[in-house]
Amino acid sequence: MSEIAQQSVAAAKWGALAAVAKFIMQLAVNIIVARLLGPDSYGLFALATLVLLLATFFSEFGLGWSLMQRAEIDDEAVRFVFTWQCISGLLGTLILMLGAPLMADFLRDPRLVEVIRWLSLVCVLNAMASTANNLLRRELRFKAIAAQQIQSYAFAYLVVGIPMAALGQGAWSLVAAWICQAVLGVLLALRSRPHALRPLFRIAAPREYINVGVVVFFTNICNWLVSNADRLLIGRLLGTQPAGFYAVGYNLATVPNGLMISALQPAFLASGARLQDQLPTLRKAYVEVQSFIWLFVAPVFVAGALSSRELIQLLYGAHWGASGQVLGLLFLAMPAYLGWALSTPILWNTGRRHLESLLQLPLLLLAVLGLVWSSGHGLTAMAAVAATVFLLRFLVIAVPACLALAVPGPALRGLVLRALLFNAAVMGAGYAAGLGLSLWTEAPLALLLARSAAAGAVAVTLWLAAPNLVGAPALGLLGRFIPRQSRLARHFAAQVERMNKKEAG
Repeated sequence: MSEIAQQSVAAAKWGALAAVAKFIMQLAVNIIVARLLGPDSYGLFALATLVLLLATFFSEFGLGWSLMQRAEIDDEAVRFVFTWQCISGLLGTLILMLGAPLMADFLRDPRLVEVIRWLSLVCVLNAMASTANNLLRRELRFKAIAAQQIQSYAFAYLVVGIPMAALGQGAWSLVAAWICQAVLGVLLALRSRPHALRPLFRIAAPREYINVGVVVFFTNICNWLVSNADRLLIGRLLGTQPAGFYAVGYNLATVPNGLMISALQPAFLASGARLQDQLPTLRKAYVEVQSFIWLFVAPVFVAGALSSRELIQLLYGAHWGASGQVLGLLFLAMPAYLGWALSTPILWNTGRRHLESLLQLPLLLLAVLGLVWSSGHGLTAMAAVAATVFLLRFLVIAVPACLALAVPGPALRGLVLRALLFNAAVMGAGYAAGLGLSLWTEAPLALLLARSAAAGAVAVTLWLAAPNLVGAPALGLLGRFIPRQSRLARHFAAQVERMNKKEAG
């Protein structure tokens, strides 16, 4: 394995480890806070964070990504990027401060004004930490990023957020926790990757940085609109309580995905930037990643979708039941969401970065029309439209990514067929187990365990006993993430070698 490949795998391992730790913490925090706040206050904060995430793009502006894309950088480049990211962060804070009343009017809830204004501080704080974090990503130091993320999140919510929620502070408990996390994020990022803080407003050839920044900025805006049109329109058309129900289902579905994306996408982007001239290697990595998503990650989401109602009832309580159908629909769409996120680096690393936003603009229009139409049919209908948009979004980006890498047609057809057969088998087993047990009991925990056990048993059996169904790319990638000397790793390696020899012959 090449040095870059080893660094990428190590970075992805640390990213995955951090994702698991953060998922456990975020799941526990979300459950506790949702139970303490209820749908209305939880929905109020969820709508405010949508506005914040849009303004946060000003704190990034995309300049930091240029640090990862360039072959060489110096202190002047770092100072220039840091200076202008801080300026753009201040601009984001100012926009939120002044525009909070208009945003609250659009979402039809005057309580949002002060919440948005306080959250606006996060824009400038994130801007101050962005340069150090992007330098860590450039250096593939994901262990340091993982440590600071876990530390800041744990302190902010365990010491500030949850105690305030227990004392009846409502949405303000989450506001305080988010600001606290952002402050700690700045301090820990600069401690992990110190860099010059002295302002620098001009640099030689600034257009090279600005061009990347502008593309990233508009791409982020487009991505935000496509990703959040559902929550914005639910808040405006249905109100804060349905928005709270949707937020719980959405967060439970997307939090693990978001953590995996934040861990794997930068590693894939940074390593891919070094492999721009090695198309076969980049193509092999992309096929392996997509195979892993659809044959190892997707079955987990499929199993979760089968018991989404029971999962919501057990974790959040009976009064959150409306989130169950939302969760089930979004669970089924999450593999497409992850597949999309790990397709975009291919466009960036093959000189097609402008396509990410251009290809999604028609999809944005379609999403808005579909969501407005479905709003008359209730929350579940809007969730179904949102899930469909996730799938279409993946296809819109994955097709040009495959064309850019010249992925062979037989490899694509094989992956699609394997994914359909594999996940159909997992879903069928889980559904049959739940249907059989429901004749005897309706206990949520019993149904969840029965479906999960049946789905998991079929998935593991196929992984171990049907290597031709899983395919060499997925098994090969999995084998690199487990100890090389383990019996399982040797089993996967032998299967991959056999399939490769058969294909070559």
